[in-house]
Amino acid sequence: MNDIVNVLMVEAEKPLLQEVVALLSDNIQCHVTEVSLSGKKGNILTFPNLEIRINEQAVYHNGIPVPLTHHEFFTLLYLAQHPSWVLSKEQIYEAVWKADPEHCGAAVANVVYSLRRRIGDAYIETVVGSGYKFQIV
Repeated sequence: MNDIVNVLMVEAEKPLLQEVVALLSDNIQCHVTEVSLSGKKGNILTFPNLEIRINEQAVYHNGIPVPLTHHEFFTLLYLAQHPSWVLSKEQIYEAVWKADPEHCGAAVANVVYSLRRRIGDAYIETVVGSGYKFQIV
């Protein structure tokens, strides 16, 4: 992992990317890469058996594309961007739905249930009484 971070730091031209790389050097469980395909740049979050392509809004599990709804994709992305953090339903709802979490009801629980059916149970852990957290398997 350190080799990947070092390569990215050499190629990083933008200050934001340099900051991301610096943060990642402290967290070796996940890495973000900047890729260039036909002049288009995009961010990819890579975990064991799971790849989240942010700009494409695409998810691959074991190399197979996983069709997700808008809320499923952005819930997974929000959780994956905060690995091991315990996030409440209200925090997730506010970040993904961009609305007041006062009336979030079962919306987040339903989306998490659907995500688990699509990518497996291993990535999203329920923390009873607190919320959910993204686990790196």
